[in-house]
Amino acid sequence: MKKKTLTTITAVLCTMAIQAQNPPVTPAWAFGHIVWEDSINTTTGVEKIVGGYLERHIPVDAVIVDSPWSNSYNDFDWDKTRYAEPQKMIDKLNAQGVKVILWLTGNVNDKGKDTRLQKSPTYDYVVKHNFAVNNSRPYTWWKGHGLHVDFTNSAAVKWWYTQLDKAFTPGVYGWKVDQGEFWLDSIFDTSKGLMSNEKFRPYYYDAMYDYTVNHRKDGIIIARPYSHQGGFEASVSKLNMGWCGDFGGDWQGLRHQIDNIYRSALHGYGAIGCEVGGFYRSRAQLKQFVRYMQFGCMTACIINGGENGAFTNHLPWFHGKEVENIYRRCVIMHRELRPYMFSTVVDAHLRGGSLFKSPSISEYSHRLGDYIFTKAITSDDDNVEFTLPSEGLWIDFWTGNTYDAGSTIRQNFSLDRFPLYIKAGAIIPVDLSAQESIFGVNGQQSQKTVALWPDGRSIRVLHLPNGEGTDYHDCKVYYDQTQGLLKVNNTRAESIAFIINGVSSVSSVSGAENWKLYPKQKKLIINIGGKDSNILIKK
Repeated sequence: MKKKTLTTITAVLCTMAIQAQNPPVTPAWAFGHIVWEDSINTTTGVEKIVGGYLERHIPVDAVIVDSPWSNSYNDFDWDKTRYAEPQKMIDKLNAQGVKVILWLTGNVNDKGKDTRLQKSPTYDYVVKHNFAVNNSRPYTWWKGHGLHVDFTNSAAVKWWYTQLDKAFTPGVYGWKVDQGEFWLDSIFDTSKGLMSNEKFRPYYYDAMYDYTVNHRKDGIIIARPYSHQGGFEASVSKLNMGWCGDFGGDWQGLRHQIDNIYRSALHGYGAIGCEVGGFYRSRAQLKQFVRYMQFGCMTACIINGGENGAFTNHLPWFHGKEVENIYRRCVIMHRELRPYMFSTVVDAHLRGGSLFKSPSISEYSHRLGDYIFTKAITSDDDNVEFTLPSEGLWIDFWTGNTYDAGSTIRQNFSLDRFPLYIKAGAIIPVDLSAQESIFGVNGQQSQKTVALWPDGRSIRVLHLPNGEGTDYHDCKVYYDQTQGLLKVNNTRAESIAFIINGVSSVSSVSGAENWKLYPKQKKLIINIGGKDSNILIKK
């Protein structure tokens, strides 16, 4: 009995250890399109960049207000010469459906590179209370000269939180947490003794995550998971949106960023976005920008901005109407897949893993969740060769052609298309609330929609978001293609539209509220309500 009890306890402890390393649930809204500029750094700059997208009917989910927005680094007092009425700006953005994310690092400066004040008003306070690493010995980093807060010191963290309170006002949904600690020595003094830079980083990022989600459940930190600049940074269990960051906008930059994203996924980070067009150095040319974006829309978050052409090369309309239209459709496709990505990351939170499945660093390909396969185009050559996953039947999203598992594909992709395949048997929740649709039929709008690509019998438990945050409910979907049977067991009474792809003829549908066949598109749309449904489809 004692041996059995010990074994049970050991198993529970192992399970807890594994759970501790699982990624958190990312708020549904964060699987979106985030823009920013790092050139003007004023209210005018923010409104100009956001307005440019919205005027062209390209949805924007959030905007990053980058440095310098405060009087000094990091005092969290808005520089009113740049942002005269910050809360008014935030409220206006929120009214447009755009959330605000603020940039920061863990540094407090005595000399600033580009801020109104050289020395932070809190600098002497930090020194007096020994709240910085290395016994408050200053050092040079890329935004000036100063101290890094010691996030191993609970008193320092408590004080830091009071500073964050000044800026974390209604309408602000998170932080872009940058790596000021990277510039520290490899070994330095902390409240817990000598510590490596690598061991220190999680204290910093964890403190930012804890503050954010405790003050706003649907808040996020955008921070580095794996970075070529310093290895693994934020904790897997306390990073709800990864951003590798700081690449060029050329082909080499794209390939390098994909490498960092895939290494992050293999390490267990759940949601990782792409910095479209890079951030600095080389500017993306037209084709590079499009291919960057097409890869980005198959990641957790499209993040577009940077100092390498924020108001030129980073803007889709800068490259002409065709690129603008391609970009818009990529954003729409990505936002339609938000429930699918959310459900996949909930699975990763419960069981471990990532939104990215089977990433291939050599082929620059991955599965987005279990059902979508894509391969990035990483050169001027539109003739692409790659291998499909080793199991399942795969359907070319653009043509409907089917391919066996492990097939080698050699194909030319026009600028408006990229390798995109759906696994036969897929059950994918989508949001088709926009008028223009990629996965549905234009004009048939439904926020709660499930798309199916039949292949015999399929079953899936979906974690459907309850709004924009992290709350969700489970919905079990079963489809038998041979019998024409669709069964739904939902833990919540609600209306859901089902799109069954590949259907060209139907004689009747029983058990549904209503249905409609689109023979040209080969799509059958069935609307149901309530919790449990049994739908019978006859051809």
